[in-house]
Amino acid sequence: MSTPDLKKLREILGADVPDELLQLALTHPSSVGEGIERTLKSNQRLEFLGDAIVGSTVAEHWYRTQSTLPEGELTQRKAAAVQKKTLARVAAQLELGQFVRVGRGADALQGRGRDAILADAFEALVGAIFVAQGWSASRDFVLRALHDELEEIAGITQTANIKNLLQEHTQAVGLGTPIYQTLQTGGPAHARHFRSEVFLQEMSHGVGEGKSKKEAECSAAEAALAQLNEAFSSPADCGESADDS
Repeated sequence: MSTPDLKKLREILGADVPDELLQLALTHPSSVGEGIERTLKSNQRLEFLGDAIVGSTVAEHWYRTQSTLPEGELTQRKAAAVQKKTLARVAAQLELGQFVRVGRGADALQGRGRDAILADAFEALVGAIFVAQGWSASRDFVLRALHDELEEIAGITQTANIKNLLQEHTQAVGLGTPIYQTLQTGGPAHARHFRSEVFLQEMSHGVGEGKSKKEAECSAAEAALAQLNEAFSSPADCGESADDS
């Protein structure tokens, strides 16, 4: 790997990590020997360290930002954020695949793009940042890299909770299960806009808009809750619900 590549990688990471440590973090086991050599000369040990740091960082994030959630929901959110598929998606967005060293066999199978390889490289780089600069730097990188994923997970959970609240309320007052319909979809690919409507017993009870279908449905559910609360004079509790829709 050339020096310019490492310089570019440091810019992506936002951390000053020595060449030797970066190269180790980017070396997949398929590109080295067998046995103990594979363990010591590949990114496996750094991946082990990075995995723990990512998990701890995400756990702390949810604990501090979601003060009303019980342990079970915190665990679900953490699992969604640290799964290989999520980390691989983040690694792909950071274009880490161009830096990873893989063996001929893995490369022939398009190994650079495989979720497991990308996720492992991401975790190994987190471990490398920790070794070079400590907890604060590695934690800051994880939160920057996973920012959009964490926001999306929080949004999806919020949407499910509000929709659950509406359904619990409508079933309690004999209006059945809410039905959602997408009224409009527009905007360019990078800035989509959705408009949704919620029906109860074939009658419209709320319209909402958002940047995604889920967000628009959430907004419609909020509108319906407000309408029903006014009609039945019983304010709904809009706190978090433990169930997902």
